[in-house]
Amino acid sequence: MSRSVLKPKALAFLLVATVFLSACGGGGGGGDSDHSDADWSTNPAGAATFNGAAAAYQGSISGLGSIVVNGVRFETTDSVVYDSDDFSTNYDSNTSTFSSPLSLGMTVALFGDVDDTQSLGRAARIRVVGGVRGTMSAITSSAITLPTQVIQINSATTYGGTSDGTLIAAAAVTTYADLAALVNTHPLLTVYGLAQPDGSFWATRVVVTNAATHALDVAVRGTITSITGSTYTVQTGPASSITVDCSACTIQPIGNTPVVGDAIRALAPLSTDWDGTTLTATRLQLVNAAYLTRFNGAPSASTYVKIKGVATQTNGNWYVGGVQVSGATLTANTLYEIKGTWSGSTLVASRVEIEGQRSFTNGYNQAVTYSNEFYGAVSNLSGNTFTVQGVNVNASSAYFPSGSIANLSNGTFVEVKGVYQSGTLNATKVEIKYASNSNASSGRVFEMYGQVGGWSGINSTFNLTRLGVTYTAQTSANTRFKYGTPSNGSYVEVKGYMDANNVFQVIKLELKNGYHDYDD
Repeated sequence: MSRSVLKPKALAFLLVATVFLSACGGGGGGGDSDHSDADWSTNPAGAATFNGAAAAYQGSISGLGSIVVNGVRFETTDSVVYDSDDFSTNYDSNTSTFSSPLSLGMTVALFGDVDDTQSLGRAARIRVVGGVRGTMSAITSSAITLPTQVIQINSATTYGGTSDGTLIAAAAVTTYADLAALVNTHPLLTVYGLAQPDGSFWATRVVVTNAATHALDVAVRGTITSITGSTYTVQTGPASSITVDCSACTIQPIGNTPVVGDAIRALAPLSTDWDGTTLTATRLQLVNAAYLTRFNGAPSASTYVKIKGVATQTNGNWYVGGVQVSGATLTANTLYEIKGTWSGSTLVASRVEIEGQRSFTNGYNQAVTYSNEFYGAVSNLSGNTFTVQGVNVNASSAYFPSGSIANLSNGTFVEVKGVYQSGTLNATKVEIKYASNSNASSGRVFEMYGQVGGWSGINSTFNLTRLGVTYTAQTSANTRFKYGTPSNGSYVEVKGYMDANNVFQVIKLELKNGYHDYDD
């Protein structure tokens, strides 16, 4: 089935911040000596203070427990999430059109407010950024071959879905080996990712997909190199191009005209719309960072942007992800994260980061880099390994600033930093956030998805199951419910904290009626 998405307006860039900055409601569990319940329940991560400024971010999800994008941890329980296959829905819509969980490796563009000092944010609107879709014909440890293009993969690529792409009992696909075992069945794949300096497309997440859930079974990502009327030549790899026939297609965002150099996503309903050289498209999406981060509302000098993309130079001007950048000396064909203010046509850079520059200082006063970070409760603890937010963690070489692996138990809340490779987060830092007997405590609030069981009403405990792990959760009279109360079998996103008895105290609960664990 087709899904709707935000509709960009030609001259609009950002939402008005006050739409999102209204109070988010009360929490439960009591206050502490530093700040009131209203503060820690409203602020992301339960922070004592939050000084947010309006911001637009674009990049891949590198952490969970909230979501982490370009180094900032965004709360998502009050956000509207839009699907990637259609940019035509009006931005003023307050209804989510993407019902699956936001997962590690997904690519997104979002608007909200960010406290840069704390690297914390609240996402108001999130657009899932589509990638490539097609049937897999071959796979190696470095590439997946689809009919339309070859996708690059490596040990940092994440995987999702089930072996047949459906919701019901089928083997979960979580590793490269799981996907490789399906090569002879030619599964339909949805591939999120980022364009690379050589013109290739690198997969950050690969999902086995059920064709029945999509009206558009073919999608191609690339860069326009020439235009003849409504026919586009699109580079899809270092030495590969295809022709896109757009004579009967819709251009999105509506009101824009593609030009040479634009990054695009071309979509078609059926595999037969691809004849081996030409894709007869029904939709052509412009996916430069400048288009992706356009939300409703006028640009403002107080609004800043952080984008991720490859640096190129044209006529003496620098561009990152298709956005003109000033105030920075860049190196061509390098992948950057650029933060700055938006003038309406140019991103004036205030900070430039190359992938892998984020770091912390360990107990030996050494700087240790990391690329991923997770926030959540420990489960499946065995020796030096455990899971957090459904991700396997190896903590055998991790730095513990407080305590050690011996202080962990199932249900302990932790912040974990490290490098994700081949299905495991190799932790470089594990920070235990010890529970208080009476309150949430600053920094201990996190978010997770799950399926409800044992529901008997408000002010009682229930079961919350995610990827085979079941937690005990509890609501109170102060819990905020979005879209109503759940029933057994409902899928939900919850914000809260683990108390001293390892019970998840729910501050907010949002129903996710179409959600399930695997199909994203």
